[in-house]
Amino acid sequence: MDYRLLLLVHILAGMAWVGGAIFIQATLFAARRSQSPEGVDRVMRSFAWADTWLALGAPLLVVITGVAMVLINGAWSFEQAWILGSIGLVIVYEVVAMTVGARLYRQLEDARAQGNFETPGHARTMRAWGRLGAVLLALLMAIVGLMVLKPGI
Repeated sequence: MDYRLLLLVHILAGMAWVGGAIFIQATLFAARRSQSPEGVDRVMRSFAWADTWLALGAPLLVVITGVAMVLINGAWSFEQAWILGSIGLVIVYEVVAMTVGARLYRQLEDARAQGNFETPGHARTMRAWGRLGAVLLALLMAIVGLMVLKPGI
C-alpha cells in the first residue's frame, strides 16, 4: 500500500479520534444539563454512536495505519522513542477509557434507565466524566505532539 495513502488515512483517523473525544465530552455535558428523561435519552444515543465509531474505530485505524507506515517506511522504526512513546500512550489511553470510562458509562445508563438524574451520585458521575475527559484529551494531545514533533529525530 502507498505510504502517502496510509498517512492520509492515519491523519484523518487521528482527527476523528480527537474530534470524537471532544464530541463525547460535549454530549455528556448536554446530558448533564438536560432536565428531561427524553433529552438525556437522546443525548445518550448520540454518545453510544460516537463511542462506537469515533472512540473505538478511529483509534484502531490510527494504530493499524501507524504500524503499517513503520513497516513499509525504512525511515521509521519501532525502536524510535517517539513511536514507542506514542504506542505506550495509546495503550494507557485505551486501558483508562475501557475501564474507568466503561464503569462511568454503566452508571449513566443505570441512571437513565431509572430516570434518576437528580441524585448526588449522578452528579458525581458527571463530574467524574469531566475529569476523565480532561485526562483522555491530555493523553491525546501528548500523542499528537509526539507524532507531529517526533522528538529524537
